[in-house]
Amino acid sequence: MSIDAHILKPLDFFVDFKQHELESFAAALKSRTVDAGEVIIERGTPALTFFIILSGTYEAAFKGDRSIILEQIGEVMGWSTVVHPFHYTGTVTAKKDGEVLEISSRDFFELIQGNNALGEKIMKKIDKIASERRTIAAGSQ
Repeated sequence: MSIDAHILKPLDFFVDFKQHELESFAAALKSRTVDAGEVIIERGTPALTFFIILSGTYEAAFKGDRSIILEQIGEVMGWSTVVHPFHYTGTVTAKKDGEVLEISSRDFFELIQGNNALGEKIMKKIDKIASERRTIAAGSQ
C-alpha cells in the first residue's frame, strides 16, 4: 500500500519539500505497526532501515546509559542508514504501540541519488539530526 504524500507535508522533516518531492519520498515509504517492547533498531547492526514516527513512544538507548525518548510525529530514527559507517549507533525500543513509516537503505539511496536537489535537501536534514544525536550519545546534552 502506498503512502499518501499529504501525510508527510505537515511533518517538520518535510516542511520545505515541494509537492513532487513529497510524492517521490512517499512512494518509497511503507507503513509498519510497532508493538510495545519491540526492538526496531539494534546498536552496532547494519543500518538497513530509516523510520519516521507517526505514533507511539520510542526509547533510543546509547552507550553509557544515555537515552532519549522519541514520540513526536515526524521524528526520525535510523539516520545511520545514509551516514557512514552505516551501522546503528543506538538501540530503539517501542515503549508504546505505534506506527512508523519506513524506507530501506537501498530505496533511500536510490531516492537521494536519483534527484540531486532532493538528495541534498534530505542529507542536510539528516546531518543536523545526526549531529544532535551524536551529542546525546556522547553525553554532551
